[in-house]
Amino acid sequence: MKASNNNFISRDGSRFVESLNEVSYLYGELVCRDMEKIGMRYSYRHILKPLMENKTLTQLELVNLTGQKAPTVSITLRNMENDGIVRREKNSTDRRETHVYITDKGKKMYKKVLSALEKADKAILKDISETELESLVTVLEKMKENINLSFK
Repeated sequence: MKASNNNFISRDGSRFVESLNEVSYLYGELVCRDMEKIGMRYSYRHILKPLMENKTLTQLELVNLTGQKAPTVSITLRNMENDGIVRREKNSTDRRETHVYITDKGKKMYKKVLSALEKADKAILKDISETELESLVTVLEKMKENINLSFK
């Protein structure tokens, strides 16, 4: 896999920011490549997990859980339905409400997704000790907290 050429802007000499961006980009590329092999579109990733964790959800619940806009969720669900991954049913008592169910095909795809993620995790974490990983996670959590504070 080649390095990104996304021209990420960073302060001159900020090796950490450049490395973090590059690792994130390459990991995403690796995961996307494997997702494409199993027939999963990138846009499905937000919706598949909550559906696997719940028997059924309404479209509005999916909007709230994913943080995506309602039209985006609607289009994604339409594509997932066309691919046989979900089915949608109108509520018989309230026709404004649509329930979404994951199909057997969707459940099988989810298992393949988890397997692909496990493979990507093994690749990215190869030769990294538990101690190194714990230190990195501690630093990243502090950075995440710092960024969240900047938004306030």
